Amino acid sequence: MRVLPNDYAIQKFLQFAGYPKYKRHTQVYEGGCPTCREGNSWGRKRRLYFVTKKNFICCHNCGLSLSTYNWVKEVCKLSDKDILQELSERDFVLADGHVNEEPKQEKQPEVKLSALPEDSINLNDIHQVEFYKNEPGVKASLDYIKERKLDVACNKPKDFWISIKDSIHKNRLVIPFYDKGKIVYYQTRTILDSKTKSFPKYLSKMGAQKSLFNIDNIDTGNEHYFVFEGPINACFSKNSMAVAGIQESSRKNFTDLQEQQLKRLFLMKRVWVLDSQWLDNASRKKSKILLDQGETVFIWPKEYGTIFKDFNDIAKKLNLSEIPERFILDNSFGKLKGNVKLGFINYSSSLESM
Repeated sequence: MRVLPNDYAIQKFLQFAGYPKYKRHTQVYEGGCPTCREGNSWGRKRRLYFVTKKNFICCHNCGLSLSTYNWVKEVCKLSDKDILQELSERDFVLADGHVNEEPKQEKQPEVKLSALPEDSINLNDIHQVEFYKNEPGVKASLDYIKERKLDVACNKPKDFWISIKDSIHKNRLVIPFYDKGKIVYYQTRTILDSKTKSFPKYLSKMGAQKSLFNIDNIDTGNEHYFVFEGPINACFSKNSMAVAGIQESSRKNFTDLQEQQLKRLFLMKRVWVLDSQWLDNASRKKSKILLDQGETVFIWPKEYGTIFKDFNDIAKKLNLSEIPERFILDNSFGKLKGNVKLGFINYSSSLESM
């Protein structure tokens, strides 16, 4: 049986599985099955599993069960020759071997995770940028940063990065998450147009617990801090951080690591700022959960929420580097008032859909 290199197989799974996720404790990748599309569960459940230790991928919805090699051939529509060609271009070696159903339990060596993807280039370093300026990923990253106004954003991280070698995060904008001056986590975003349809928009650092973006930027002398879903939106308001993704139906809002980080801010008041509830159904659902938990939530006023989908959208279209704290606080509400305003949005949205 032909056995694919692990990094190559992971890259293909992340590329073709729907909304992939890595379960650190079980060392299993999960995602939506691109073969059966999982019926009504698509986008809500992950029934495709990549068991790296046993070298197979299976779907608990359609019953598909294949070795990683055969799954890549079938799903990615690649021939044996195509796979060998891709492996040769990445300096991987295809092995022939047998994977036991019950592998021997051996003590696993401790894996030290790199702070950033392989050989990352600092896009704030003019010397590195000049040296790699002809690399398409470098140029696309710089264009993306400028187009999104991240180069002038008031709460941007101190640097952005890109790797032109990493097997998973190659040619993706790397957004670092600093904690006490050290990069403890990162997300990467697709920036090359040719990749946007086949690759997930965002990928996270594998094997690491999700941290808070820009926790180091919070001024503890301020009365409030603001929690966004994604790091890019958090760049446009001072005293803002991001959780790097939410699950709309989950009542758990933070990872254990994030809970520990938040202990530093126990004297401050928290306000959640999600995407426009007028335009995003997931944001409406999550806002309701947060309000019922007693959280304070920014409810988008109609004149903004029906035009702009998020804070980066406002910054781009109005040519802003900062969205004032006052705008957030004037439109933030607790449980009672927040649910009334959210109910009006739900009612208006239901009328429009009729």
